[in-house]
Amino acid sequence: MSGFRKGRLVRALACERAVRVLAVVADGPAREVVRRHGLGEGAAQAACEGLVAAVLLSSQVKGEERITIEVKGDRPAFSMQADVWGEGPLRARFSPTWLPAFQDFSGLLGAVRTLHGRELYRGVSQVEDESFEHALARFFTRSEQVDGRVRILAELDAEGLPSFVAGLLVERLPGMDPEEFAALFDQPLRGDFKALMTGFAFGQLAGQPVEVLDARDLEFRCTCSQERVQGMLQALGPEELADMLEKDGGAEVTCHFCNTRYTVDAAWLRAALEPAAGES
Repeated sequence: MSGFRKGRLVRALACERAVRVLAVVADGPAREVVRRHGLGEGAAQAACEGLVAAVLLSSQVKGEERITIEVKGDRPAFSMQADVWGEGPLRARFSPTWLPAFQDFSGLLGAVRTLHGRELYRGVSQVEDESFEHALARFFTRSEQVDGRVRILAELDAEGLPSFVAGLLVERLPGMDPEEFAALFDQPLRGDFKALMTGFAFGQLAGQPVEVLDARDLEFRCTCSQERVQGMLQALGPEELADMLEKDGGAEVTCHFCNTRYTVDAAWLRAALEPAAGES
């Protein structure tokens, strides 16, 4: 984490187990995304909100399962991909590094849930001049048939770094009347969100006691490695490797998610070409 603190994801129940709650605090992982990709203020705002949206979408992800959200903005033009694993690691990439002041966008929001490369679920939603908060609420309603309320808040400090990044999903379960649910949560979720999250930390949500089911740390962690890069290069085949050796004397690969640079020298390329030479 390079000195940045971890985030936290908490699953809970409220209203005598008639309401499911997912609360996210992601200042640390968000700062890591902004730092690694060198994002300016507008891009940082969008990336922080998108990261919280990804974690909120991970509410049903467990163990080694992964949910990937892909966002393609047309107005303004941007792209984002975030992966969240059930065990807590997450990573994200965002481009471009600069956007004008960010609030609403139009484009597509998609989510794919996988386990060891096998697709378990896929959903996509059109976004029309909406915030991440509103787009995600509509995604839950239409794609997952969830009667819920979503709140996302991301604030940046004077240096353009995330200072408060959090989100809340409150979902009505079958045991609660829809009108009662709206009366309890609509107004509080439109109010002072920081105060609402503080109350949640002390076991209360909109005046209702909260029963915490489980909590896990959220940490920016990429899956790239020198071994994976070498395996990817080897899969290109001997002709490509020989071309790299002749023209560049090596190779350099930068991970799109964490911006870590990996180098492969001429000695490794020669060794990788030896089996092919023996077969000729």
